Amino acid sequence: MSLKKIAQMTGASVSTVGRILSDPNHKCANEEIKQKVLAAAREINYIPNDAARRLKSGGAAKKEIYYVNILLTHVTSEANDPFYSELLRLMEREVRINSCIVSSVWHQAEFSDDKYCMTADIEGMVDKLYEGKEQKADGMIIIGKCSTKVLKVLKKREKNIVSINRNSTNYEVDEVLCDGKKIAVTAISYLVKCGHSKIGYVGDCHNEARFAGYQSAQMHYHLESDIDYIYDTTPNEDHGYKAMEYFLKLDDPPTGIYCANDILAIGMLKCLSKRRSRYYDPSIVSSDDIEEAQYTSPMLTTVSLPKNEMVRFALILLLDRIHGGHRIISRLEMEGTLIVRESCRNISELHEPEYYI
Repeated sequence: MSLKKIAQMTGASVSTVGRILSDPNHKCANEEIKQKVLAAAREINYIPNDAARRLKSGGAAKKEIYYVNILLTHVTSEANDPFYSELLRLMEREVRINSCIVSSVWHQAEFSDDKYCMTADIEGMVDKLYEGKEQKADGMIIIGKCSTKVLKVLKKREKNIVSINRNSTNYEVDEVLCDGKKIAVTAISYLVKCGHSKIGYVGDCHNEARFAGYQSAQMHYHLESDIDYIYDTTPNEDHGYKAMEYFLKLDDPPTGIYCANDILAIGMLKCLSKRRSRYYDPSIVSSDDIEEAQYTSPMLTTVSLPKNEMVRFALILLLDRIHGGHRIISRLEMEGTLIVRESCRNISELHEPEYYI
């Protein structure tokens, strides 16, 4: 199927469709059109023309087309946390340029909640995902934390599964991992380097590697633990805004804050911008390095995850397993990189802040 067909389906120009499908980071003036284009590409099983030509040529005649399911956990839609939206766009592009087809994209936030999954009918929930699916997929990519109970059920459906995550699956399935615990330690080590000893945490606290990293770093640097410095929440901008409102009310708030996700930090910066408090100027560091992180003011200091590499190696692992290249459960671990910007400052710097987005 061609770009022209997608253009006819969505009302977008052929050039706009091409830019959206070829560049995962393309900023479309109309987000609704962008989502329509991506949905249409999935609907017609779009493969780039150059890949399609290779499949039709004599040299590639024996190459098969593989169908891949993508499951996003943690969120009900990509809009909740742009990190997942970015990973999904990158993965869909990687699948297509490797002459594969995205069979289904599912959002199932409950699958990341271990407590919920303990009593839920996971078999029934998984069965619903597959209802009405005529085309059997060759493999699955899971993006985000996934309950072990869910993984065991999915393995009955899918022979080939790869997880992209910050929380290990403990060798339930192949995985490409950027260790959340190490990410948190990197972030908090930088806050300590800047002279902060009262450090808060904003993010999920339940079976979460980044929270475990926060606790580990607190112990390593002999920092005083204060339950009031921990704000347990799920990642979206509104929750970050509410977290900063909470810290603003404390008599003795933390001077440095580690946010498990960039989108939480962005919400916190927006709250500071609106409140314009001259008495409270916390240093904020987060993790993910989503596109918006470099456009906040102050620009957000964050631990960047190698998203392109995580996606690329995840598909390599999946295709290798499909081809029978390996049978043992395999893990590829990648390092996060601290990106120092303006939202973290040395505690000795007392000049008045200017927070605005």
